[in-house]
Amino acid sequence: MEALSLTPLRSHYILSLVDRTKLQLMYFDSSVILVSPPVDMKKKEGKDVFLSMIVGLRRMSLQDRGVRNIIRDNAKFYTKLRFFDTQLKLSDHEGTPHWRNMLTGMILDTKNGPYKIEDILFRQAGIVGRLTYVVRARKLDPQNPTVEGPSVVIKISCPSMSRISEETLVGKARDVAEKEGGDDHWVLKHLPKVLHSEDIVLVKGSTQHRVAEFLLAVDRFAVRNTRMSIACCALWSWKIFFDILNCHHWLYEKPRILHRDISMSNLMYRFDDDHSDLKATSLRRTGTPPFMAIDLLRTYSIQPEHIYRHDLESLFYVMLILFTRYELRVAEPTSSHIQDRAERLAKRMNPPLGEWFDSTLSWETLAKEKEIFLTRTEAPDSPLETDNMVSSSFADFKDWISSLREALKDGFQARDKAVSKEKKAKKLGKAPAPFDYATLGGEFQYSTFFDVMKNFGDKALRAPPLDLDDTMEV
Repeated sequence: MEALSLTPLRSHYILSLVDRTKLQLMYFDSSVILVSPPVDMKKKEGKDVFLSMIVGLRRMSLQDRGVRNIIRDNAKFYTKLRFFDTQLKLSDHEGTPHWRNMLTGMILDTKNGPYKIEDILFRQAGIVGRLTYVVRARKLDPQNPTVEGPSVVIKISCPSMSRISEETLVGKARDVAEKEGGDDHWVLKHLPKVLHSEDIVLVKGSTQHRVAEFLLAVDRFAVRNTRMSIACCALWSWKIFFDILNCHHWLYEKPRILHRDISMSNLMYRFDDDHSDLKATSLRRTGTPPFMAIDLLRTYSIQPEHIYRHDLESLFYVMLILFTRYELRVAEPTSSHIQDRAERLAKRMNPPLGEWFDSTLSWETLAKEKEIFLTRTEAPDSPLETDNMVSSSFADFKDWISSLREALKDGFQARDKAVSKEKKAKKLGKAPAPFDYATLGGEFQYSTFFDVMKNFGDKALRAPPLDLDDTMEV
């Protein structure tokens, strides 16, 4: 399955599993894994299956074997990716994995024209076969391929066919903003203009299509497509998260859009200077566990339905994971860059919050790990203390992280006390005191974030007016 994760533009794989004289055939794609019963190649039936497999594979085209025809010169692409296992394991002297350049030079023939891939910005590390890739690319002039356009970011993912595309959701939000305030509405400066989005659907008669037809006829089967979303490139800015918070607030209050799956791979952002950014880095599936709210990880939760506060908790985890597990790459090495090399390599071997990404943990156990992180008290010089966890690239965000962590901890503690008081009141036959579970007693809501993020060093940030009605609680 790791093979499919390393090749986001392959539709499927057909493999054979051999153990001495036993042979099994395997098919897998982003939706399903099929394994045949084992046969003994010493027997006539096994020999027939083996010979049929050899002949069948020989007759297959590259598309039948899973190499998509949207790749120009896909024979070269196929040959290059035969060495995926070596590319996965090797890194350069700075610790940068070689898979970043695995697709370099490949040309995607999309419905919006050809794009030449420069490098891989991010490769997801979660459920194999369903991972999100983000690549940097440039659009080529169809008439003159030597002429390259501006740099763009392409997100390649494998959502289910029923999942609404980012282009549709962003379009809905833009329509509401334009109707409400015209072209000058502040949120339009941040909502990304998705340049192009397309699904690579199953081709009728193809291997993948025949498998899907068979499974749909005999059982429930969720078909996944490969989806490409293209947006303009933008540089990092310290103001990103403050603007994302404002946009999330507006989307929740106006077009009534609640994200429900905030992670590092599901944030789209546009800068004031008319450049869009499609940021992606995430792990696993819809409801990405390392970024999920504690309530949603629990089998039995006090707050099981998804509310906006859960999105805010996920946003906090995105910031926490980004600021502690990542560093900004610099174009030219500096003395401080070289001095930090040991720190960077050490974090690669034992990154902070590593247990959150352990795929063997149950969601309940992960919820407990997050609670431990929120409630533990460490000595000021402890390596587990929040300030010491933050990467040197994001040192200026330490106050944000520590303050939001305290707010979330205080909110959960306030809720625990409220639950305890409610139980006592019921035993005494009294009405329990009211408690706002949606905001953890007012400890964790939009205003909490605005109060924490309104100052960044010596810079003061101001939230834009939302023109909300009197029913707004923040």
